[in-house]
Amino acid sequence: MRPAAPLGFRRSWIEALLPTKTINSRRIMVLRNMAGRPLRFTLTVVGIAFAVPMMVLGVFWRDAIDQMIDVQFNMVERGNTMVTFPHPLDHAIVRDLSRLPGVLAVEGQRIVPVRLRAGHRSYLTSVIGLSSQDELRRPHDSALRPIEVSPDGITLTRRLSDRLGVTTGDIITVEAMEGRRQKRDLPISACVDESIGMASYMEIDTLNRFTGEGAVVSAATMYVEPTALTALAQRFKSLPTIESVTMKAYTLSSFLDKIAGLVFVTAGILAMFAVIIAVGVVYNSARIGLQERAWELASLRVLGFTRGEVAGILFGEFAIEIALGISIGLGLSQVVIGLIAGFHSNESFQIPAVIEPRTYLIAAGVVLAAALASAYIVRRRVDHPDLVAALKTRE
Repeated sequence: MRPAAPLGFRRSWIEALLPTKTINSRRIMVLRNMAGRPLRFTLTVVGIAFAVPMMVLGVFWRDAIDQMIDVQFNMVERGNTMVTFPHPLDHAIVRDLSRLPGVLAVEGQRIVPVRLRAGHRSYLTSVIGLSSQDELRRPHDSALRPIEVSPDGITLTRRLSDRLGVTTGDIITVEAMEGRRQKRDLPISACVDESIGMASYMEIDTLNRFTGEGAVVSAATMYVEPTALTALAQRFKSLPTIESVTMKAYTLSSFLDKIAGLVFVTAGILAMFAVIIAVGVVYNSARIGLQERAWELASLRVLGFTRGEVAGILFGEFAIEIALGISIGLGLSQVVIGLIAGFHSNESFQIPAVIEPRTYLIAAGVVLAAALASAYIVRRRVDHPDLVAALKTRE
């Protein structure tokens, strides 16, 4: 009938690492409970850590789309209108287009369908002929700095160079798929980064010499006054020399319409799962901790500890778990986003693995709010315990 002998006492490994003389008794109790249940502590931290990347993944799509739009539609394609011709025309057409009302700038381009070969690999794409003085379409390198198209070689987008397994300085075979179907070996002068498509570039005079067609253009990029866009588009439709007209505003609007719904649905689903994980992990851990320590906590209340002091002992461990979980989750998010972005990229577009600071703040804030909400529910049970029933319980 004698009570069980007390367990042997020794300092926990956490106490050995910290200057416990400067830590009050309540915090020492928190540290001892963490050290006494390392597996549960680790699993709780891991659960919270995995909730953060899910929340980041739901919000990051906005950052990726903003980056794609900024690079492709503001840096690379700086004009707001593009027209194509039914067949290559003399370069004089550029001067004719510049005289139209509302047209502020015009630059001619030569677009030739080609097959690029590198060893056993090949890819069917288009070569875009640009002038070194062009401003309305400017390829950019990985640091988003504009580069000039070399007159002595061919410039590839980075994804296209990866597809062919080549890099700057390598030699590839360029075979034109129209006209005389000329074929030539050219060095890769540079690799550029673009989010949409896998194209290649050559200096327009070099490209025209390659095709043997003289000074011709097959498309023109223009910058038109916004107030004149509608009237000019109607005029282009009546011109036999214009095959198609593309307005950047319409292209961008169509791009956003196609993916906006998908992005919002994806963000909502992932955010919901992140909240469920955070609430489930913290709430269950807190409930288990409360049930395991009900007798000790009730005893502290009887001894004169306030509700806040008792809750601080229980939730001090969870505060550390939440802080560690969110910190680890934020670091893990960049790795997860890099893998997801690479998995979803295809020949049509490349998703940049870009995460803005506001996305980290939103993800951390949502997970923290979910964890605090679940802790608040348990706190109500801590504040109103059945002291008599708890003190009658013996383990």
